[in-house]
Amino acid sequence: MPFLALAVRTWLRYLVPLTIFAAVALCGVAFVAYRITPPADLPQARVAIHIGWILAGTACVFQLLLVAAAAPLVASVARDEPLSQLQAFVAGARNLGRGVVPWAVAFAAIVTGSLALAVPGILLLGLLALTGASVHLGESLPAPLTDSIAVVRSHARTVAIALALVVAADLAVALAAQLALLPSLPQGKPPLAALAPARAYVRIVALALIAGSAIPACVLAAIYQRASAANVSAASRA
Repeated sequence: MPFLALAVRTWLRYLVPLTIFAAVALCGVAFVAYRITPPADLPQARVAIHIGWILAGTACVFQLLLVAAAAPLVASVARDEPLSQLQAFVAGARNLGRGVVPWAVAFAAIVTGSLALAVPGILLLGLLALTGASVHLGESLPAPLTDSIAVVRSHARTVAIALALVVAADLAVALAAQLALLPSLPQGKPPLAALAPARAYVRIVALALIAGSAIPACVLAAIYQRASAANVSAASRA
């Protein structure tokens, strides 16, 4: 898979700026984790665990915003003209800013579709997954959205597999953290010390999601980059 190699090369080269961008894109996740207080009883501990799973289950939507920051970095590596670390930070920050409004529109569409029925939400998540990577990101709406839909339709299987793996990896973070910190909750009226790991669990999930989000963002940006290159090559041959 050429796009996977491109994504890994980009991630390794720009690990620091991409991690910073991930913290910005997932600041909502970090805020929720920061606001978690130590549970005072068993029901609150269960709520904390549920919050951790919700953060993991919805992280992919915020990772779509991170794709905007990763896109120019991936493009530079694909052209074999890699940016310096400072140039990468500037280009990523600029594109991240451009991607906020299109991502917000995509986010609203995904949430609306999910509230109506689960299937429309999932379909919209897939169709709009490459919005942040679009070369039309700086143009007026709905150009980046329709561009993402067009690219996804021609590479639906690749995008679907990538998104499924992203969601699975995010949920695996929650599972691993729970097994490590809270394999089972004590019953009855446990002491507060036995419930304290519930807050640590939520915060570890958030930190792990932020630390690992650059990888799926680079993968989605690389899919768009390779798909665009293939389309240009096909057009030139025609």
